[in-house]
Amino acid sequence: MSIQRHPDNEVQDAIVKLSDALCQWERSTGRTSVLLLREQGGFFYRALSGKPNVPDDVSDDTLLELSD
Repeated sequence: MSIQRHPDNEVQDAIVKLSDALCQWERSTGRTSVLLLREQGGFFYRALSGKPNVPDDVSDDTLLELSD
């Protein structure tokens, strides 16, 4: 599992806040979400149901299929 930290603290804080909000939303609604953020330069962030501990061997395409 690779959990990267964004080089900009404000962006990193927003990513964490969004992931936390998604977890809360999903608990109350039963919905599922996938968050994929990829930047030029190699930064990426992937979360399933607001949780960033997505194994590296799970592809982005598989994550998108899980959210359908």
